[in-house]
Amino acid sequence: MSNSADEDWLDEDSSDESNSHQHDCWTILVVDDEPDIHHVTRLALANIEFLGKRLEILSCYSGAESLALLSTRHDIALVLLDVVMEQEDSGLQVAHAIRETLGNHQIRIILRTGQPGVAPERRVIESYDINDYKAKTELTRDKLYTAILGTLRSYKDIMLLEHQRQMLAANRRGLIKVIEASASIFKQQSIQQFAQGVLEQLQSLLFFEQEALYIIVQGGIAALSQDGAIQVMYATGGYEPLCGRPLELNERLRFDESIKKAMQEEKSIYAADHFIGFFHTERGPVNLLIIDGPVALSNPDKELIELFCRNVSIAFENLMMNKEIQSLRDVE
Repeated sequence: MSNSADEDWLDEDSSDESNSHQHDCWTILVVDDEPDIHHVTRLALANIEFLGKRLEILSCYSGAESLALLSTRHDIALVLLDVVMEQEDSGLQVAHAIRETLGNHQIRIILRTGQPGVAPERRVIESYDINDYKAKTELTRDKLYTAILGTLRSYKDIMLLEHQRQMLAANRRGLIKVIEASASIFKQQSIQQFAQGVLEQLQSLLFFEQEALYIIVQGGIAALSQDGAIQVMYATGGYEPLCGRPLELNERLRFDESIKKAMQEEKSIYAADHFIGFFHTERGPVNLLIIDGPVALSNPDKELIELFCRNVSIAFENLMMNKEIQSLRDVE
């Protein structure tokens, strides 16, 4: 796994409050019924950083308390879990519940015990999904440091893989939506219906509610200085009165500079407060999809929108060809 991928995951923003902690610290939960163990563990891990992030230590003093916390906190990377607490196998019950009841397979678990004979190491490792099993007497400060950092590295890699899996799943859902949207716009018969369908499907893809326009620029960039060069095929919200007519020079949109840039560079423009989707065909004028307002798009979102615009250009060209064929038939 590349360092750049690691950095992307570490720097990624999260809107979930419970997950936001994982981006500025590594959260470790100490579960033990002996207060001295919590104190010693905090001293041993004081002032330690891993990949530029500090350690946050949480404490629970029983298995039941730890499960209550783990059911609400999803940012905990590692549990240092005592075996013998309320019962001789409380820690084993907690480890089982984390994996099976809570369904949390990302969090790392290090079992610690002061009574190794109660739960033999080999049986525990074979029977429970844990990552390490240590006697408290063997966990010196240096060995605890090594165990913690090694386990956090494992957690980081697991979460990076999970993040990539979620991105692939999101991309797949996005591609399905593009295919469904493209199928819908191919069915439209008139240019205005086509333009309306394109904006509706773009809105569905991006989940935006901002006002939008579908415009056609006749004659390329050189024609922008002429009245009527910009034809509004469809518009929503406050722009709706412009629908179906050309724009005069004295009522041009505030996006004029972005429109010029899109046409000069022949690509979509992602501005801070608007979006210009660019596409054109060999048989027709330049087509622009405009969203008035901020649209936060990730790189995968942008790739999906570009794919959608390419499909729209194909649909538009097919519509123009059908219109030409129909005109020839009418003449005959």
